[in-house]
Amino acid sequence: MSIKEVKKYLPKELIEILEKIYSTKQLDTIYRSFYSGRSTSFRVNNLRGNQSEVMEELMSSKIKAVNHPIIKNAFIVKDRKESALRKLEVYKCGKIYLQNISSMLPPLFLDLKEDNVILDMCAAPGGKSLYMADLTNNKAIILANDVNEVRRERLNYNIEKQGASSVIAFGSDGCTIGKRLNMYFDRILLDAPCSGEGTIKINSNKYLNSWSKRKIELASKLQKKLVDSAYNALKSGGIMVYSTCTLNPFENEEIINYALGKYKDLTLEKIDINLQNIIRGITRYDGKIYSDELKKSLRVIPNDHMEGFFIAKLLKA
Repeated sequence: MSIKEVKKYLPKELIEILEKIYSTKQLDTIYRSFYSGRSTSFRVNNLRGNQSEVMEELMSSKIKAVNHPIIKNAFIVKDRKESALRKLEVYKCGKIYLQNISSMLPPLFLDLKEDNVILDMCAAPGGKSLYMADLTNNKAIILANDVNEVRRERLNYNIEKQGASSVIAFGSDGCTIGKRLNMYFDRILLDAPCSGEGTIKINSNKYLNSWSKRKIELASKLQKKLVDSAYNALKSGGIMVYSTCTLNPFENEEIINYALGKYKDLTLEKIDINLQNIIRGITRYDGKIYSDELKKSLRVIPNDHMEGFFIAKLLKA
């Protein structure tokens, strides 16, 4: 399918947003990913297994997987769908966790320590909470929150399957956590509910039929409330990582610009990762000017391996 044909499936307003942010070459990569989707990827769960036993079963099943160049325990699978990996024993017993590479990035910027008390504010199905448990050897305390009961059941199932005993699931309105657990957490991951533009796959994504600027506006209002709550819940000297899997600035740079303007003891820390499909956060959009500090944040351009993401790291003085 050509780029021109791909664009026929996309809302005109979405195309206009993307073309104000990205270069022609970057847009080609984005539109192709919208058509072809992303490769299957997984993370080896060290709480249950190790790379050697995982790779042994993959080889015996004739499944080829390539180690990600940056994330040590992440692998990209060649020409096989998730369904093939779900049949493996290493999947069934929790030695691997199926997860897009982009979704593994936010926890890496939290500077996690084994004695941290951590909040994953919008956690289900729990991939990032589980990764944080792995990174801290099950020695941190991780509160994984999701207000939706069905998603929370899935979260609890994944916690048990992956052996993430340091993760405690609870169900609360994320917007109220800051009042009830004021200055309680050393680290907060706010992977905010969003419009999901970075995950689009034209052949299977029903979301395109319901995409609208109004939905983005509603998401942005919720994200600001969640940021306010996260700020109140974060200890002085604590770190918050804000992330989304969407591409528009209203749910990304604009939210961080709001936080920096409102809370003078919040600073944006520069983050880097050596990947070709990374650009800096934008500081201008359609006549709006954001803080120059937004250059310290990252945008992940969706490609054949990675979903589109936005990531910002905030330090509370």
